[in-house]
Amino acid sequence: MSLLVERRPDAPPDWDGFVRDRGLFYHSSRWIAGLGACFGYPVHWLTARDGGALAGVLALAEVPGLVRAHRLVSFPFSYASGPVATDRDAMLAVLQAARDLGGERRSSRVEIKQLSPAGDPAPGFVRANRYATYRVPPEGGEDAIWNRLNADSTRRGIRKAEKAGVKVMRAAGAEDWEAFAGLEDVTAREHGLPAPPRNFFLEFCPRLQAEGLADLYLARVNDGRLAAGVVVWKGRREWIYAFNASNPVLLADRPNHAALWHAMREAAVAGAVFDLGRAAPEQTGLVEYKLRWGGQAVPLAYDYWPAPQGLNISRRDGGTLAAAARLWRLLPLPVTRFGARLYRYLG
Repeated sequence: MSLLVERRPDAPPDWDGFVRDRGLFYHSSRWIAGLGACFGYPVHWLTARDGGALAGVLALAEVPGLVRAHRLVSFPFSYASGPVATDRDAMLAVLQAARDLGGERRSSRVEIKQLSPAGDPAPGFVRANRYATYRVPPEGGEDAIWNRLNADSTRRGIRKAEKAGVKVMRAAGAEDWEAFAGLEDVTAREHGLPAPPRNFFLEFCPRLQAEGLADLYLARVNDGRLAAGVVVWKGRREWIYAFNASNPVLLADRPNHAALWHAMREAAVAGAVFDLGRAAPEQTGLVEYKLRWGGQAVPLAYDYWPAPQGLNISRRDGGTLAAAARLWRLLPLPVTRFGARLYRYLG
């Protein structure tokens, strides 16, 4: 096989057709280009062609560092977005191109995030297997998914929300997205993290929704107050649980349960896997939460050149990350809102 490897500043016309049946939601050119524009990341589109036909693709964003040089990431805020290829030769070709680009751009490292593949990492890369994502299969429909839910906590919470009259509906416009962004400010601070900047929720997410690639499910209590919301990315074969935010004084009626269950039921109707997102093994409470919602662990493989570094290899239950989270929770909300400027560095 003779492969022609190219770098492009934009997606080739046949990108989406190639990844549609082979990739995940995070491989969509609309996600990649839109996220790059939202956070100001330069994006490099790498392709390998065999006789003119695409055989492999990989998108990399230049994510700036607060102290060190930028890094090349495939792809920021995307748990599994590594190369898509027809065979291993094409995969190795685009990964070699990623290494070459990292060297030429003097990147501190190249990070490749993907569902755990068969075989060893590409030459020069070092693999870290810390994370798993938790997926709920659609087989059997709503009844089968319901039976996988934990009876003592998850099912009980859903029934409590139904009994209390919690209503769930999709976001219908900018006001709904803005209301959710306000909830996310509070929830992110409670988790010790900066929230995304406003333009993420007010510009980028509504565009994805208009294209059928995202939805926001809002849960309101009986008196009409907004109590919780869930943002879901919608791929052809998988829906991804992206954000969950709530009003801390309105949790008694379990609005989070209502919103998430509503989204999962719609995923089942669409025949899509519902992905509850990733967790590290030391995040025992988060892992237990995903298991109680019927998630089945799927390992993730993060490959690094020249060596593993950064947030994705740091433990979440101690050290610098835990100390930073404790400090963030103590800051006034307006200060943490200003801290949204830090979000782009976390990709």
